[in-house]
Amino acid sequence: MNDFLGASTQADVYVGKDGDISGISQKNPGVSSAHFLKLVEERGTAGFWSCDLLTGQCSCSPGLLRVMGIDSPKLFSLMDLIDQIHPEDRNRCEDIWPLIRSGVPVNRDFRIIRGDRTVRWVRLRSEVVLDADQRPARAVGLLNDISQLQENRQALDESLGRYRALVGAVAALEWRATASGEPVFSHGWTVLTGQPESEVLNGNWVNALHPDDRGAVIAAWQHAVATLSPYVANHRIMKADGEYEWFHARAVPIIHKGSRPHEWLGMILRHGDFTGTGKGQPAGEATLTPMQIRAGRAMLQWTLEDLSRQSGVSVSSIRRIEAEGERTTRPASLVSIRQAFEREGLIFSEDNAVSLRRLALRP
Repeated sequence: MNDFLGASTQADVYVGKDGDISGISQKNPGVSSAHFLKLVEERGTAGFWSCDLLTGQCSCSPGLLRVMGIDSPKLFSLMDLIDQIHPEDRNRCEDIWPLIRSGVPVNRDFRIIRGDRTVRWVRLRSEVVLDADQRPARAVGLLNDISQLQENRQALDESLGRYRALVGAVAALEWRATASGEPVFSHGWTVLTGQPESEVLNGNWVNALHPDDRGAVIAAWQHAVATLSPYVANHRIMKADGEYEWFHARAVPIIHKGSRPHEWLGMILRHGDFTGTGKGQPAGEATLTPMQIRAGRAMLQWTLEDLSRQSGVSVSSIRRIEAEGERTTRPASLVSIRQAFEREGLIFSEDNAVSLRRLALRP
């Protein structure tokens, strides 16, 4: 350690206001820069080196020898480190020494084959010190063992790769939203709808939805954000070719500790891919009967105004649906009404039954 530090750096030191270590012994008597280096190196994941660019003479700290896997003390040369670079990484590291000699700082990650024949990922950082004539005179550097960091990064990349492959296989696009409910769509939204990303903000994304579906979608989304419950909606989107197509949207809140929302993650699926029914109106979604709607309101003790507020369908439309059924009803209105009921736990079956928490009511 003393050989690396040299006599000029053995003065007692303290950490100044700007974070620098200065040789002012009277501030912290008995504390040398060796103490700080030992504190950094004692975990065995960091080491320091220094090299005279004119003579090529180098020195290093014990920590650097540990990172390199060299047990016995030896004269250190920067070329020793370069020679240990993994063969597969040498092409992108062959300029390290020329860059250092020319005075260019280097920051590079690569693998080395250590003295015990094990492979480790390291990060080399160097700075060049100029002489009085402003010419490169000495290089100083830090070598960190980043194997654990690289392993974590690779595991994360593999996890993200699996996620993207899964989403890409089942969804038309993925999207997210802020904790307050402002959707942030991926580039896939622009590809699908032709709506520029600059026009998506401030709720303008609903302009790409069918006018008959917007009210129900907005109501469902506001309810999900307010209650931190999963968002589920079926709606039509105008595609870039000007044609409408049914899509199924889902999103879930990502909750921080303390029950604070962080963001929303969602995906949009082509409804035919989701139900297996092909393109067109969602199969089985709009099969509510007037009796089921009246029964649902009774079970939840909802007035016409309550159902209108939850579904986005006008009171007059709901009154007409309850009286006339599907004959004069837009499918989107039935979908919105059904979704409003289902968010409260109602379950509808084809035999005209309505159930809530497994207690069936047959109108």
